[in-house]
Amino acid sequence: MYVNLRKDNINSFNINTNLNDIGKFLAVRDLEFLSKEALLNKYDIDKVDVLILLGNAIPYTIEVAHNAYKNKLCSKILISGGIGHSTNLLRNAIKANVKYKNIETKNRSEADIFKDILVNYYDVSEDDIILESQSTNCGDNALKSVNLLDNLNIKYNSIMLIQDPTMQLRSYASFYKYLKDRNTIIINYSPFIPELDGNMNFINKNVDGIWDITRYLDLISGEIPRLRDDNKGYGPNGKNFIAHIDIPSDILEKYNELINIITNRR
Repeated sequence: MYVNLRKDNINSFNINTNLNDIGKFLAVRDLEFLSKEALLNKYDIDKVDVLILLGNAIPYTIEVAHNAYKNKLCSKILISGGIGHSTNLLRNAIKANVKYKNIETKNRSEADIFKDILVNYYDVSEDDIILESQSTNCGDNALKSVNLLDNLNIKYNSIMLIQDPTMQLRSYASFYKYLKDRNTIIINYSPFIPELDGNMNFINKNVDGIWDITRYLDLISGEIPRLRDDNKGYGPNGKNFIAHIDIPSDILEKYNELINIITNRR
């Protein structure tokens, strides 16, 4: 979906406030801080059995996963991501990054690229990394990751998900679909909460690979319809890719207001 804003309507609508509320809804954080203390206080554990880093186009997510590993908040890192719609964006982001520019990206999966960065730049042991490099979307990430852990006979009672903030909630719903009957703790930790100032600029500083505003609007515009549990959505009453998600009425209202000023959708 391509989106464009009619500038004559922006002043009549507090677009940045509504976008910030929608962005915060999607960028789920079950922990206020990424720390042992936060895990203990909320879940009575000091680390998760598996941290799952999901393929995306924002290299900053790799740093967040590494911080969790460095601070001993996980025993294993499963990286999930094949070649999908974000892969070329990731490859371009890596090539443009001074630190990572020597990482080979051509014809390689998101998981392979992330693994090389974790091993070569952050000294994460390859023995602690599990690769799932065939999945092509959020639902596929979840299904193939769960199947891989089962096939490797890796036992786990808790996982932490790290994903592009716009896809964090959908990733949770994808994993919950397959783990809801296993009594597994699923912890969301969006790497950052997107926030725009009054000039439609992100206040999130030092986030390597953050979207430009056009792509962010595009992602936000497509995400709410996917989460809806209706015949066009991804929930059980639609395509059945994800578990049911309750979308608050105020978020739907703000989304509808946003769509009313977006033109040239196709």
